[in-house]
Amino acid sequence: MVFDALDESGTPIYHTDVLMCIATDFVLIGLDMITDAARSAEIVSRFEDSGRHVIALSNDQIARFAGNALELQGSNGRVLALSPVALKALTAEQIAVIEKTTSLLALDIPTIELAGGSVCCMLAGIHLLPRFI
Repeated sequence: MVFDALDESGTPIYHTDVLMCIATDFVLIGLDMITDAARSAEIVSRFEDSGRHVIALSNDQIARFAGNALELQGSNGRVLALSPVALKALTAEQIAVIEKTTSLLALDIPTIELAGGSVCCMLAGIHLLPRFI
């Protein structure tokens, strides 16, 4: 879905991983940054229709990298990789929703965050079928 998003100063959001993390069972999203209220409602509806719990993030939580997380599959289940700054930005209620299905893993990356990025900027998903040699 295409949408426009702006931060509090009116600067366009340059990449969706700044304001949104789509996981298997939930989505972390800065809904207030989406400029079209009808489009925002449609996005929420589509996520809910997919069975995901929508966790709305405030602009302050986005500024603290809460939208820049990435769900990974670990040997013991799903893990949400995020920074300690992002984890501290989440409320107890938001953490409780996440921890119903996913473990939290805080990765200390202060240098990356000084440059304006966070965990999702450092990781990439591999979506290939397993190969047998």
